[in-house]
Amino acid sequence: MRTAGRRRRSAPNGFGVHQDVVLVSHGPAILSGAQGSMAAKPLTFAARGQAEANRTGRASRIVTNVRIRKGPYTVWKRKDMWLSLSTTFSNRSKNCFRIAKQAVMHALKKKYKSRRLFKRDRRSLWIMRVGASSRLHGIPYCELISHMKVANININRKIMSQLGAYDRAVFTNIMEVAVPNWKQIKAKKDYQRPDYTVEELDAVGIPYLEQIAPEIYTDATIRFNRQVRSWGVEYTIDMGPPEEWRDLLPKMPELANFNIPDNFIGNSNAEFEDAPLEMLITPDRLQPASYWKFKEKVALTQAEDAEKEARGEVTWPKKTGVSREDWFKREPQSWF
Repeated sequence: MRTAGRRRRSAPNGFGVHQDVVLVSHGPAILSGAQGSMAAKPLTFAARGQAEANRTGRASRIVTNVRIRKGPYTVWKRKDMWLSLSTTFSNRSKNCFRIAKQAVMHALKKKYKSRRLFKRDRRSLWIMRVGASSRLHGIPYCELISHMKVANININRKIMSQLGAYDRAVFTNIMEVAVPNWKQIKAKKDYQRPDYTVEELDAVGIPYLEQIAPEIYTDATIRFNRQVRSWGVEYTIDMGPPEEWRDLLPKMPELANFNIPDNFIGNSNAEFEDAPLEMLITPDRLQPASYWKFKEKVALTQAEDAEKEARGEVTWPKKTGVSREDWFKREPQSWF
């Protein structure tokens, strides 16, 4: 209890002693002012050996106005407090007070921050697991959450992640309520193009090449080749004067193997989607108007070449003895 502040005041009975440190007593009358004998006692420390004589009652000892901040016990207690928090540290940060105090303050700051970052990391982990479980059903995470809100399904990410890991059947039930047509969506995404046989590819690919290059078997400036790969069948057609090819092939060995050099392609690393055979326009399917214009142009060119041959004029070099069976020969056609 605070009975005297740090201010100057006159002691009772004319004593000129100003004490503002400690008031010690063992009787309740000092605080209540009930005994008149207190007016004759100065507010000073009891003299040595007079502690028993000054006791006036059985009350507990009362110490007032005590503000010890730099005493030895306070300092030791404070150091023990800081060092008790650094027992798990290493080197001098464990037993050197100044270094340990700084290390403890840094550690407490990091713990304060980590307690909040831990919540973010947990939520991110839950979202990742829910997304993985939802993709198994063919639905992205964002669409699942959107459909759940529309269906008024209020389940947090933590429970959803646990259901996806430990009880997939319940997760599937939630998916059926939120997205009733998830099976159709998954079947559409999981569709895989059927693997065509080499015979099926030849039955469609060769007629298609014959119609885009009508003079492939009669023109001497055309070379073609067929190679069976692990992923399918590769068909190549080279057109141009034989002299230019003889000069170009030694410089570009890729062309000799019926491969297109990367510098011939604008984006050589681009990936192209495999097109089904049904997209190729073969002679037995309906042809567009551009194809019939091309056929008319080819017919006119053939008619002009026939007239030039009748007059004895030189036309495009021709070749004979080449047919569809040459596609299946093991030795490729050469320009040399």
